[in-house]
Amino acid sequence: MIELIAEILDRRTELQAAAARGYAAAVAAMPERRDAPDPEIAIPPGMLDALVAAGLLRPEARPALEAHYCVAMPSMLATQLRRAGGLEEKLFGARLDLRRMPRLQQGLEALFALVAGAGLQCARALCAATPAALIDGRSWGEIYTRCHFGRSMPMLYAYPGDLTGERDPLPFIEARYVGPLIHELSHFHADEVPAPANLHESLAAWIGSEAWPGQLWPDPGAEDALPGGAYFAAVGGWLARSLGEAEALRVQAGALDLRDALGAPCAEALRLFGFLPFLETGAPHLLSDAFQPARWWKLVDLHRDPALAADFQRRLVAPLLEETPPPGAPLQARWNAALDALQWPDLPAWRDQPNGTDRKLLLRAEQALQVRTVREGLTFRAERRAPPGPLRLDRQRCELTAPWPAPDALGAPAAFPVPPALCR
Repeated sequence: MIELIAEILDRRTELQAAAARGYAAAVAAMPERRDAPDPEIAIPPGMLDALVAAGLLRPEARPALEAHYCVAMPSMLATQLRRAGGLEEKLFGARLDLRRMPRLQQGLEALFALVAGAGLQCARALCAATPAALIDGRSWGEIYTRCHFGRSMPMLYAYPGDLTGERDPLPFIEARYVGPLIHELSHFHADEVPAPANLHESLAAWIGSEAWPGQLWPDPGAEDALPGGAYFAAVGGWLARSLGEAEALRVQAGALDLRDALGAPCAEALRLFGFLPFLETGAPHLLSDAFQPARWWKLVDLHRDPALAADFQRRLVAPLLEETPPPGAPLQARWNAALDALQWPDLPAWRDQPNGTDRKLLLRAEQALQVRTVREGLTFRAERRAPPGPLRLDRQRCELTAPWPAPDALGAPAAFPVPPALCR
């Protein structure tokens, strides 16, 4: 055990040093650099833990993990923050004045109010006591580096393929980046973040869309909805339904451990479910399929029934805890089939009284099926689209569907779960 702990600590140090080298090497290789502060490069909590675990479980995957998280991602961040003469400099070098940005101000005020309403300190969770303290006088790059992923990962939706054409930075940020920034801030700052990464991402999608509904239901004329975000938010919303909405924010902020909130067996099963694709393939991306939120709902809910929980633990959880499976084992298919076989009328949520979060989840389902992701060149945008026919509810499956002929450009299906209490 002492040797294992030493290996974990060494691996953490190695990864952090490799990410710092990757960023520094990218800056040094630039033919022209703009004068801007460099963040203290660090892989954030949660991601670092997952990378360490992944390297211990699949040593052969370490080169791919390091190439992605310690070289490619820090290098793209360096391009956003330090490269001179391109569209990145205009965007990330722009200094903001919140008084001139009403959409950004509205979203930030709502997010800060949510955090404070949950009994959390904004200065800790959001790296500033007020929206003005976060924004005013800082460049877009400096603001992003105060987010959870901003010291090792590039900002989403600001990759080279997203930055095409000349646009005035402040109106561009108002139209395109309010939703992404609210989402990034909704990861909060915590020493212990919820695991697996799927849940951390899902809670950020839920919290961010509570503060800024335009993340999921695009505002007319705006460009800042998050492609596929509704499917992540559905999982975060189910956690909020299960724990309470304030408690869900506390989980995200590290003030409440999922093992205490949901029970250790449920937390174990959730961690394993999120890790299944990596255990099966060794692929470097540590988020599994986001388009089947009902499976996550069932995995949480079955643990409210002692008999169902014991059976699931015996058949699916215990074998993984006892032995690392060989590469190629059909783990994910086995878990997916077990969860799909569970019928909602046999699960505890079917018998619950509907609550306010159920109604929010229903609204998200209706809206999600009327939003489609489209691809424009190398970038993706979420747009409101009327389905070619009416939405249909399957009350037994607790699923709402739209008659879209195929998945959208991101692969999102035309089906979305609906809270069982409402279906009953």
